[in-house]
Amino acid sequence: MKNLSGKKVAILTENGFEEVELTSPKRALEEAGATVHIVSPQDKKVKGWDHDHWSLELPVDVVLHNAKPEDYDALLIPGGVINPDLMRVNKECVSFAAQFIEEGKPVGAICHGPQLLIETGLVKGKNMTSYPSVKTDLENAGALWEDKEVIVDNGLVTSRSPKDLEAFNKKLIEEIYEGAHQPA
Repeated sequence: MKNLSGKKVAILTENGFEEVELTSPKRALEEAGATVHIVSPQDKKVKGWDHDHWSLELPVDVVLHNAKPEDYDALLIPGGVINPDLMRVNKECVSFAAQFIEEGKPVGAICHGPQLLIETGLVKGKNMTSYPSVKTDLENAGALWEDKEVIVDNGLVTSRSPKDLEAFNKKLIEEIYEGAHQPA
């Protein structure tokens, strides 16, 4: 496993994140030595979703309006149906995510998470995957969608669903270890 000691990762999320799509990568990143912060427009806690019901609440480490992309080496966007839908209409969330892509920093997005990236206007020509229902949205935004467990394109790591978490976590750690890429 790659050592991410000294690396800081922001997990940008809202209420309604798919529980395992936040907790599994967070645990993997921390086990690899990264410092991980939950960043959210919410000021105290964010509430997860587990398949068909509300689940655990996690503390927000940094409220979004106080977060600076330059303080982080990478960004993680968990999925869930509710979470990315709330973030994609929040200009501050869109701007925060866009800065990582513009600077070539590693970005991981799983399941419905890529919906937020569509709003940045920066996915055109990117090789990506997602939950199948997001395919048309990504293609309409100019992304090159493929049905694979994990796709990496110049530091952008995307996966389809919780069943892909092992591959997603591994590739995300590799990309963070490599550091920033040339912005596309």
